[in-house]
Order: sequence, then C-alpha cells, then structure tokens
Amino acid sequence: MLPFPREETLSNLSTVVIVGRPNVGKSTLFNRLLGRRKALVHDMPGVTRDRNLAIVQREGRSFQLVDTGGLLGATEDPLISLVEDQVAIAIEGGDRVLFVVDGKEGLLPIERDLAARLRKLGKPVALVVNKVDAPGHELRGAEFHALGLSPVFTVSAEHGGGMEPLWDFVLEGIPPEEEAEEADPLRPAEEGPIKVAIVGRPNVGKSSLLNRLLGEERALVSEIPGTTRDPIDVTVRAAGREFTVVDTAGIRRHAKTGPGAEILSVVLARRALEQCHVALLVLDASQKPGHQDAHIAGLIEAARRGVVLILNKWDLVKGEGASREVEEAVLEKFAFMDYLPIVRVSARSGRATEKVLPAAARAYRNYAQALPTAALNKKLQQIVLRVSPPTIQGKELKLRYVTQTGQAPPILTVFTNSKVPPPVNYSRYLKKELRQAYDLLGSPLILKFRKE
Repeated sequence: MLPFPREETLSNLSTVVIVGRPNVGKSTLFNRLLGRRKALVHDMPGVTRDRNLAIVQREGRSFQLVDTGGLLGATEDPLISLVEDQVAIAIEGGDRVLFVVDGKEGLLPIERDLAARLRKLGKPVALVVNKVDAPGHELRGAEFHALGLSPVFTVSAEHGGGMEPLWDFVLEGIPPEEEAEEADPLRPAEEGPIKVAIVGRPNVGKSSLLNRLLGEERALVSEIPGTTRDPIDVTVRAAGREFTVVDTAGIRRHAKTGPGAEILSVVLARRALEQCHVALLVLDASQKPGHQDAHIAGLIEAARRGVVLILNKWDLVKGEGASREVEEAVLEKFAFMDYLPIVRVSARSGRATEKVLPAAARAYRNYAQALPTAALNKKLQQIVLRVSPPTIQGKELKLRYVTQTGQAPPILTVFTNSKVPPPVNYSRYLKKELRQAYDLLGSPLILKFRKE
C-alpha cells in the first residue's frame, strides 16, 4: 500500500499538530480526526511512536495531521524534553496546533509551561479539553481558561462528543482540493536555479552530503541525530547550472534521537518539497530501508516532485553480495516509485558525490520537459498496436489521441471514447511505455483520461 494516494498533491497542504503531555488522549483524538484506528492507544504514557502522521480528507479538503503523543526525551527531566520536542514540531511544521489537556485530571504545571510557549507561536492554537464525557466534567474545563489560549473546545475524543466545533477550527482557511492544486506557485526553473531539497530521516548523512556539495563545512555535522536546527538554503553551481539547495536535517542542536526527530524529519521534508523541483532522498546504505524512508518517498511522489535516491555511506557496504542485498531491498521498498535514479556515494570520503547534482539536473530536465504532440500520438499508436486496450462494459475502448496538458511534472491527457478510464493494469502499461520512450527517469508522469 502506498504511503499516500498517487494523484494527491501536497503543495498547499496544511499541517495540524496535536500536542500535550502524555496520556491526555492525543492519540485517541488523532484517531477520531483520522476516522480510523491508526494510532496505538494505551493507558501507559508514552506509547506513541514516530509513525503517527496521516493525510486527512474531509469536506473536499485535505490536511496533514501530526500526533506528537508520548514524546519523552532522554534528558534528566523528561517533561522538559517533552515540551521542547513538541514546541519544536509546532514551530517548525505546524500551521495549526491542538493543545490537548485532560478535563478529568485538571490543570498541571507542565501545561502552564507548554501553553506559555505556544502563545508565542504567532499561529492559531486551540485548547482542547478532552475526556469531557460525563455530567459535570465540562465544569472542570473552566480552570483551563487560565492558560490564556483561545478558542477552547471541550470534547470526548473517545466517544466523539463536541467534535463539530473543533472540525470548524481545523478546516478554517484550508481551500478545497481543486483550488489548492491551481494555487501551486512552483513552475519550471527555465534558466534560473534548480531548487533541490535534501530530505531523509535523521542521521543518514544529509548535512555531510550538503557540505560535500558546497565544498565547505557550512552545515553542522555530528554523530548525534538531529543536530540541524533550521533549514539551510544555499546556492551552488555544477553541471553548467545553478542549484539552490535546502538541507532539512533535523530537529535542533544537541537533540537526541527519538520520535521527536523522526516526526519532524517528515514534517520538514513536506515543507521543503513545497519549494523544490527535485528532492534528493538520502538513505543510509548500511541499513535496510525502513518505514520512515518509504514514508518520505511517498511524500515526494504525492507532491509530484522530481527525485534522485542517494545511497549514502556506500563505503560501509562490503562485497558484491552485500551490494546486491542492499539494491534488492531498495527495489522492494520503493517498488511504488519505479522511476527512481540511484546514486551511490560516501559523503564522508567524498566518493561519487560529484555525480549527485548532475543526476539532479537530469531528473529536472525530465521533470520539466515539454513533449511534442505529434511525436506523442505516434508513440501512442505504436503502444496500442502492441497491446490493444481492453473492452469496458462490453464496448471496445479507443484511445483517440494524447496531448500534454501540464508540465513539471509532465501531465498527459488521453482522449478516449469512454467516460470510464481503462483498468489500472492497462494504465500502468501505458505509463511505463511512455516513460521509457521519453526517458523520464527521476520524474513522475501523470496520466489522465477524458472522453472526447
């Protein structure tokens, strides 16, 4: 199953972040908003891990929902670490914040501290008094007004009570999907810089790769995951082109590895994808690709950006057998993105890093190219002759002609004699053949069908 639907774009996707101390019902609220039981829910504090990010669709609108439940850091005072992690995620990645408190247990000092930090964000923050599911509990919510946050919602995430007013707050200002797609400002770079985002989970070597591309120690590099605080935006020239490179390496200086860094790596990756033409997805070749890697790859595909897969730390992969094992694991994990070009590098030693930006330039060329209509239709005829379209509802499907209706990435519209699109297998066949015909490695290809 893909991390996100293939046809969904993320260019204007809003992010809603759920914060609060452990065991106040953040994961239950996450599940309630999502509409299905995705987050693990348990009475033991701190059970939520790094996978609680999801795309929520409601009333023709989409947004990214982030559950920071159970973020317990490795400092001497875990509550201080909790505040730091959640505030960092809210500041860096959130458009709206839901601050969840326990209406049964009442106000605790740590919540005063977190509320004080959230008030300074300069972005919409709602106070959600949860577990208001019995007579009299709504009165307990009054004491939380002392936190100085507005609006205030009293809800029962477990039973669904009080959710409609909260939904109004969450969806406010999010445009319908049709408007969001039209509003995407990113266009081909033409003669300007190619915008490249370095993305990936913590500690795969993103900052080390950036330093190699720049030829200087511009980005902080450390063995501690999550040492980059702010995205670094720099310009470099290679392969006859200028590139604007953004590094989105982590959560903050001296952060420890953990769910906070993992969650923020995904949130910041999505942010960076809004502003790039090509994403460099960095993996640690010495480890098998995991869920987090595939999740970020799904973000890239859903954002419809060009992509190059960077297998970093290749110097740690010893022997042909190990190399083959890594490559097979990568092909299996990213089978849903069969257009990935792969560059094997060692950012530490500099091995093959000179190939990275030329590979990004090639991916961008494919991403931004315009395909001539006459040649497209000739190629379509050849493809159809090799494998005829199937019948649909007892009627022979005819593909009359094709034209490019979008650029960066290429969007091709095939006009047919049917309101019903061809089966997925045949659509996949057409896309594969057209991709090979025009060497679209590194770029998504969007194929649409319309009755003439």
